[in-house]
Amino acid sequence: MTNKPDQTLPEHFKAQRGWINDPNGLVYFDGRYHLFYQHYPEGLTWGPMHWGHAVSSDLNQWQHKPIALEPDEQGMCFSGSAIVDWKDDSGLFDGQVGLIAFYTAHRDKEGFDRDYEQDQCIAYSSDSGETWTKYSNNPVLSNPGFSDFRDPKVFWHEESQHWIMCLATRQTISFYRSKNLLDWSFCSEFGEGQGAHEWHPWECPDLFELTTENGLTAWVLVVGIGMTPDIHYGSYTQYFIGDFDGIQFTNRNPAGTVLLLDEGRDYYATQSWSDAPNQQRQAISWFSNWRYANELPCSVTNGQMTLPRQLRLIETADGLRIAQQFASRSEAEAIQPTDSIRLNKGKHQSTQFNLDVGESAYFASDDDAHRIEIKRIEERYQISIGRSVDTDDDELNQHFSHQYSRELNVNGPLHVEWIFSEAGLEMLLADGLMSITQRSFPVRS
Repeated sequence: MTNKPDQTLPEHFKAQRGWINDPNGLVYFDGRYHLFYQHYPEGLTWGPMHWGHAVSSDLNQWQHKPIALEPDEQGMCFSGSAIVDWKDDSGLFDGQVGLIAFYTAHRDKEGFDRDYEQDQCIAYSSDSGETWTKYSNNPVLSNPGFSDFRDPKVFWHEESQHWIMCLATRQTISFYRSKNLLDWSFCSEFGEGQGAHEWHPWECPDLFELTTENGLTAWVLVVGIGMTPDIHYGSYTQYFIGDFDGIQFTNRNPAGTVLLLDEGRDYYATQSWSDAPNQQRQAISWFSNWRYANELPCSVTNGQMTLPRQLRLIETADGLRIAQQFASRSEAEAIQPTDSIRLNKGKHQSTQFNLDVGESAYFASDDDAHRIEIKRIEERYQISIGRSVDTDDDELNQHFSHQYSRELNVNGPLHVEWIFSEAGLEMLLADGLMSITQRSFPVRS
């Protein structure tokens, strides 16, 4: 019997006008999830970066708020994070509780390896995030002499009793710590020879601790890699499973192991909410790719976010890994598995396959623009991921269209859940062990 639950889908967040990219400053406080994001309100392509702002009580519907941070004489306001200063460690709130946003000030400057300079700055709010004041003594962490020094992710580390800042520093992540959120000292650096590296530097780090259902604990370091000119795939997000002692992150996997948070093309700059209820690790990503984001057709707004996900730590045959599930309050409609399934817009659905070796199942949208094939190969699955578009722009056609395969090391029945909307396809396989996020080619909006 087919279950047909409520199919009210959550919103894919987008700005009211202009350009958006990375989510940043994610924090939960006073009953609201705050979503800040990289924003250029006066244009439809990347430009002078502001922090846009929205809030939600449930991660399903969003309320737009005034722009929180604007460029000034110190530069644009690049990505960062936000925390609740519960004990007024900063001394900025007269003993009360307040919010602090950490952001990168970016400005052009000759003499650096990429001809720009970046420092870490803060802004603070005493009214639950309604208004923000930039700190008069910015920057709180000055540039050490190279260009890519950015995207501060700050959190409280209970074991060491310090605030920790993760910073993207060229091809590595650097860790700093502080007692007062204003004065920072260098701890260590991670990344050389670890995971994937491209021409573009590492960016948008996140670091958090997760525990499996059986009580195994690990730290997860998330790292974005921007678009590299000679890589057709474009930008993507990797993660590391390891240990963090308040000073240093240590990878538990061999150095060459590359773990992708998503196998699609459009899941980038992933960030998680600090202080989320019940210690859940909820995250959201930019629903696009630097390979083509600036070239997509649009007229009012360009860019959107994925649906929020909850991240879990699970045990697999290959070791500890991240699995995802939708944070949506909508319940998936369970459908019968067949060898051909049509992706219907506006649907949250799921099914479970029991494929024999050599058998396949095929998912496709009505126009065949989205195509996912799942094939059983001995004790694992081969996942073929395809997308196509036909426009007057040959280069855009080449970069947006793709066809490639990944392997999923799972033996036995395979559970598949997906949400397909006007925004695109978000699919989770093996209870979220593999994620595939593919935006649709936009109708001009």
